[in-house]
Amino acid sequence: MRERRREYELMVVISPLSANEEGVNATLDRLRDTIETAGGEITGINQSPPWGRRKLAYTIREYVSGEASRRNFSEGYYVLINLTLSASKVIELERTIKLTDAILRHLMTVIEPKGVKPVPDSPDASDEGSDEVVEETEA
Repeated sequence: MRERRREYELMVVISPLSANEEGVNATLDRLRDTIETAGGEITGINQSPPWGRRKLAYTIREYVSGEASRRNFSEGYYVLINLTLSASKVIELERTIKLTDAILRHLMTVIEPKGVKPVPDSPDASDEGSDEVVEETEA
């Protein structure tokens, strides 16, 4: 069976404690190794403005390795990674991200190819020409 490869965008926010050149490179190397081991490919890494070290919209309380209590972080180092990966291997990548102490937050999104229409959630959503009026009643 052929595995479906998809394009993803991965945004990670790295702790300011690891935001020096060595810490960022070590975190990105760990992600790169995980992606390549899973049969994926990194197509781009963007750390240039507007990414890089930035003030967070709100403080994040996270545990730091070796400390018993949480710390408040008001800054983070943003990195945008474009990658291609099999859909079944995304779980392995997210597990690695969650186990990496230097990553405060992450967001992985699928990049849909242009020209592909999304499948409607309900069969009623596909009735674009329907003139039916539905009235809501208050209970």
